[in-house]
Amino acid sequence: MSNIKVRYKNELNLIPMRNFNSVEMNLFFSICAKMKDKGERKVRFSFEDLKELSDYKPTSVKRFSDDLEDVYDKMLQLTYRTYEEGIREKFVLFTGFRIDENNQYVDISVNPDLDYILNELSSEFTKFELQEFTGIRSSYAKTMYRLLKQYRSTGFYKVKIEDFRELLDIPESYSMSKIDERVLNPIKKELSAYFDDLKIIKHKARKGNKIAAIEVRFKEKGPKKPRVPLYNYLEE
Repeated sequence: MSNIKVRYKNELNLIPMRNFNSVEMNLFFSICAKMKDKGERKVRFSFEDLKELSDYKPTSVKRFSDDLEDVYDKMLQLTYRTYEEGIREKFVLFTGFRIDENNQYVDISVNPDLDYILNELSSEFTKFELQEFTGIRSSYAKTMYRLLKQYRSTGFYKVKIEDFRELLDIPESYSMSKIDERVLNPIKKELSAYFDDLKIIKHKARKGNKIAAIEVRFKEKGPKKPRVPLYNYLEE
């Protein structure tokens, strides 16, 4: 799985993954990784392959089938919206989803109207290592990881607090102190393994003491260079 990359149009990052837990995110983006360049064709995943891709740990076939069904139910809520004057449209990314628990496979097909999100990636796309993504535990950190990968060329990401709450699906009941504890701290702790000099800055509103925006500064880690052993010519 180490060489598998996830690639998709940046606009997918604008769709909040409401109620997805960490395991469900792993399954969703594993599917996205393998659906690339498959067009509108139906793609069959064996349970074994999908478990390996998503680093899925439980062994029960029934539980895996239930988790797949939960993923699809939540995928149906990931609606891509377009607005033109007088016209409103909504689409779902995946239209076909058939789980065969007896033979342990699932058939999935992409909505032809949104096929370009996974397959037409000439510019403005997000790319990341699937293995890195599945290794992140917090669902908040997973979403921020994807956003930082989108902005990897600038090392800078700033978002209004309202949009931050929506994109990360943060409960409305969370105060700022709770966001620090449950959201920002796990993000800093987990993503420091993937980004250097990671800094999270909270910007206050011009009036009052409320937080108006969240800013993240970072450097993407480069590939590790192999160590070259030094040769001691004095020993010749």
